[in-house]
Amino acid sequence: MNYEIKIDNGSEPQGAIVLDRLAHIAQGIRRISEGALQMRLKGVSLTRGRKKISLQDALKVSLTGITEGSTVLCLQTEPFKKTLEPYQTDIFKAESQSQLPDETPLSLFIKTFQMALADDDGNDLLDKPLLRELKDLKKAFYSERETITISNQGSLPELKLTQKDFKKIKVLADEIPDPKPVVLNGVVEMLQYSKLKVKIKTEEGIVDGFLSDELTPESIAGFWGKEVTLTGITHFKARGNSVIEIQRVSEPGQGDVYFSKKPKSETVEVQLERQILEKGSNPLAEIMGKWPGDESDEEFEQMLKDLD
Repeated sequence: MNYEIKIDNGSEPQGAIVLDRLAHIAQGIRRISEGALQMRLKGVSLTRGRKKISLQDALKVSLTGITEGSTVLCLQTEPFKKTLEPYQTDIFKAESQSQLPDETPLSLFIKTFQMALADDDGNDLLDKPLLRELKDLKKAFYSERETITISNQGSLPELKLTQKDFKKIKVLADEIPDPKPVVLNGVVEMLQYSKLKVKIKTEEGIVDGFLSDELTPESIAGFWGKEVTLTGITHFKARGNSVIEIQRVSEPGQGDVYFSKKPKSETVEVQLERQILEKGSNPLAEIMGKWPGDESDEEFEQMLKDLD
């Protein structure tokens, strides 16, 4: 499939591009398309360790020419149905995976930017590492006057980017918490259509998880349906959802029931609002404007405890 990247108002002569800009564009396409593909395969864009599925051929994009009319890069790539190795269907991502065979690296690149720039509350196919990769493409712009347009001969809505677009992407990325370690106690259940995806039943409900690249279905098979303690990384997404990358599974120890709560994806502001609603008042307001000495030591200590 053929695509074009058109650079308008660039500093280079028409039909030319400096290697530094070309390198930033090539790197951005590779990393963003890989992250978007991983989001559809696993539910998270970035994982550590060896890859179970080779993506080298699937993510291949070739530069076939540079033409004038500003500067136009001509690119060619193949749909994933021709290049992607067989992968395990993921029941969590059934809708996005059903369309995956007809997608290409560049179509995922275009759609990922369009999702990030859409005027809604975010998308479950965006997480913080992927948004950071989108934000890094700003390095391919040398001035605010420049426009970069990516198109596919009308089969997809064209994507037109300027430097200003990256401000919105930065805000969206900043709103999502960083991935963080987690210890979780619950019952692990295997899904019918996926050997790598699991549901973790905790006291507070169901948590989605997947096996890290270091684990195999065989290594965890003996724990299916049993209460276990899981350690891993919680990956947060744009809609406040999260998924756990499971790195270790063990029999629960004494006191592990403490870890039977779902990971929270809350900003500081949301946490304060929730605590105020739960307690029925704002404990900060009760001590604002008061100085030590206006009340007894016991009263002051109690005020501080109420903030917990």
